[in-house]
Amino acid sequence: MGTMTKRAVQPAAVMDEEEFQLWHGLTPEEQLMRMRRAITKGVDSGPSSDTMDEIWARLRARHLYAKP
Repeated sequence: MGTMTKRAVQPAAVMDEEEFQLWHGLTPEEQLMRMRRAITKGVDSGPSSDTMDEIWARLRARHLYAKP
């Protein structure tokens, strides 16, 4: 990523090494606040007709290091 900052890092199912290090550099309170915000955003986004296989396929296309 190269330009990621602590301010920009968000919880994710797949993180590269830089994102992982930045995430673990946050305080537990900051991690919890960001997780709650992400969960709320997901809940508020409504239902989807996408299957888990479709979601994983898009994720793997964006993150080559994602493990099945």
